[in-house]
Amino acid sequence: MDRFGPFSRPAALCLLTALLAGAACGGDAEPAIGNRLWVDHLPADRRDPIAALIVGEADESGRTFGAFFQGTAFRGRFDLFEWIPGDDGDRATIKLLQDGREARVKIHRCEPDPKLDFCVELRGDPHGVTRYQSRRRWGARGRHADPAGIVASVLADDPELAPAFADPP
Repeated sequence: MDRFGPFSRPAALCLLTALLAGAACGGDAEPAIGNRLWVDHLPADRRDPIAALIVGEADESGRTFGAFFQGTAFRGRFDLFEWIPGDDGDRATIKLLQDGREARVKIHRCEPDPKLDFCVELRGDPHGVTRYQSRRRWGARGRHADPAGIVASVLADDPELAPAFADPP
């Protein structure tokens, strides 16, 4: 599901809001991949392309959905998927909703870059990006947390991420 065109802050908030829901892992433990914003790097400005990953919380039917995003604040593409966790917690199947393709991924913990707190490698990522990183404060807080509030809070509290989603001059 690719779409190109202007990708303003409101569009970014809508996309992230639609995909981020649920509870975060607490404490200093390594978080689960779900219910957290993951990026390949901190963007330098609005035109610095990033890859992002969000996996939400299971819905009432027990299914979990998420999205890949690649682009800038002005242009990007996204691919929605169903996240099917494996039995061991280190593997999952990603079923792309646009074309039904499936990719089996293996999750490995890695060392985050400076200024980031967590790192995962998704071996088998259908978009080729394998390394995603996150900060403690980028997770959803509390069950049934308000996704719009979480995204707004992440952008307001994080001066290094906010420029990527700033309104155009």
